[in-house]
Parts: sequence; structure tokens; C-alpha cells
Amino acid sequence: MLINRNTIASLALVATGLSATPSVADSVMSSWLGPTQPITIYGHEEWAAAVKEATDGEVDIRLVLGGALIPAAATTQGIADGVAQIGLVSAAYTPSELPVANALGDLGFATPDPMVLAFAYADFMMNEPMGYGEWRNNGVIYAGAHSTPSYHFICKEELSTVADFAGKRIRLFGGGWARFAEEKLGAVSVNMTFGEIYTGLERGALDCVAADPTVLTSGPSIKELVTGFTNVALSPYYTNATWIYNVDFWQGLTDAQRRAIFDESAKALARLHVKYAAQVDASLSEATADGVTIVNSDELQAAYEEWVAGDSATAKELAKSKFGIEDPEALHAKFQTYIDKWKGLMGDMDRTDEAALAALLKANLYDPIDVSTYGME
Repeated sequence: MLINRNTIASLALVATGLSATPSVADSVMSSWLGPTQPITIYGHEEWAAAVKEATDGEVDIRLVLGGALIPAAATTQGIADGVAQIGLVSAAYTPSELPVANALGDLGFATPDPMVLAFAYADFMMNEPMGYGEWRNNGVIYAGAHSTPSYHFICKEELSTVADFAGKRIRLFGGGWARFAEEKLGAVSVNMTFGEIYTGLERGALDCVAADPTVLTSGPSIKELVTGFTNVALSPYYTNATWIYNVDFWQGLTDAQRRAIFDESAKALARLHVKYAAQVDASLSEATADGVTIVNSDELQAAYEEWVAGDSATAKELAKSKFGIEDPEALHAKFQTYIDKWKGLMGDMDRTDEAALAALLKANLYDPIDVSTYGME
């Protein structure tokens, strides 16, 4: 039996007990991540509770996790259709819907600073017409970005040389991660969702995953399946929407409610990045205590740096041929201005100071946006 989008939406409404036109108090956020993942805890659960308090209970957001309501690749369309009112989006899952978002993903290899990349990306997507318009053309409103910590290769064996990686099957997010692994290491890129990582390693479909260190002990919690952590810091993953909004829902809020959501979003992004970074050390400590070996390799680090230095032209070529960007040079140059802006704003500030980071985001990202007009066209 063929099931169309309207049928899916109707079934989802029945399953969650929502009406077809939910009130603000009935709002649902759909996430494909699980309950132990740092993004869920610090970016969504604590944020939702703070929004409820800041709006005196008027905006009460219920989370539906693990892709139970909308799978990762369908989130943008599901939010546009009103299956849920708020969603978490990873642009890599829908390259055809989000070509600009995906074309920007390669710039992180040259500037692998998670906070700078996340805040610059959010700024671009909320204020640059090419970024903002891409989300609005998909029927949703963009409202913030986070970054993972730097990715590393986490493997079932201890791999320390380029030759060690030849033929290894690695779960990668595509983009530069896959190009480096395939072109420089001779590995095989395997495309699977975040939720499939554990079973992929367990059943032998994967030899390694490229991910941030927290996956050892949270989310998929793979430390029992791996023995080696190859300490080459790849780009973090930052082409996310921490929150997108259904247009009717967003436009149904008051200016005060929208401002409260933005204020709490600034705090949540600061909290998420600080806590996420702290969990890296905790996860590595726990995993090494349980037998995972941290593998350092000058050879692999040199291979990575050589690849990064030569990949800029390829990234621009792919932005044009794969994502249809007419002038990738101009797009990358424009995004670089946002990276430079946030590098300057961040300076040498204490990256563990949540209050200072939240104030920085509030003053330089959210406060300049007019909530009476943003997303209201």
C-alpha cells in the first residue's frame, strides 16, 4: 500500500494525540537522536524546560526522540507539513533539499574550531539571504546551529599508519571526511545513520566510525565494540539546525514568546558546547580505563594536513557539480567573512564560561534579529 505525505502526517497526529492545528501548549519537537546524547540533554531537554519557564508555561514543548515521529532524512519536510512543530536537522541527510548548507560543510577542515564554526554557520543561515532563503524555500524557519567536537577515527583495531586504513569500512558523513578517508587512506566510506553505528560495528559492517569521542560512552555508546581511538582531529560536524520551526507555529507565537525562545536558545547553545567539550574528556577517560587505546600518529597527522592543504579546489568544484552552486568561490568567501567575524568575537575568551558565551551569542546573533519580522513573511 502506498502511503502519501498526508497519510503519514495524519498517522503521526493520531500517534501523538495532537490535533491537526495544535496550540502552542501542544507543541512537539522531533529529534532522531536518543536520550543520552549531549545535544538532546543540553540543547533540547534543558532548553525546552527553560522556554516553558520563561514563557510562564505558555510554550510547552514535548520531545519525541529517536526518530519515533519523523526519521532524520524526513525532518525538514515533516516540520514543514506540521507533523511536529520543531525539529533537529542534519543537512547531510538531505543534500538535494539543502545544497547551500551542504556546500558550506567543507570549510571546517581548514578552520576546525567547533564554536566558531557553529556560531558562524548560524549567523549565515539566519542573516544571509542565500542561507535563510534555503530554509524558507523548504517551508521552515531556521533558528540556530551547534557543532560536534572534532571527529576522530574510532576503530575495532588500533590503526596507526596510512596503510593500516586501506580497505577499512568507515562510517562517514560524506563530504571531506569521506574524501580524506578514500583519497588519502584508501578506506571505504560507508553511509549509514547515526542510529545504525552500534549495530554496524557489532555485525561487522563497519571497521571504524568517524565521530566525536562522546559516542564511546553516550548515544550509541560503542566503547565495548572498539579497541583503538586514532588521535587525528578531523573537522567537527556543524551543518546542523539545532532547531527549525513550522511556519504556522512560529507565526502563531507572540513577539515576547519568540524573544524568550531566542534568549533561551543563546543559553542552550553556550551550555551545549561547554558541556559537550567537557564530555569528550570524560568519555575518553572512561573508555581508556576500559581498554580502548589512544593511538597517536605523526604519519596520519601529516597525511591529513597535506590533504587539507590541497582540497580547497575540490570542495569548490563539488559545490558546483554536486550541489548546483553557481559561484562556489563567492559562497565560500562570504561564509569566510562570518568565520572571521566569530573568530574575532571569540578571541581568547574562556571556552568554559557558559554565561559569557551565552551573552556573546545573545548580543551578536539573536538580539539583532527583529522577532516581529523574522520568519513572518
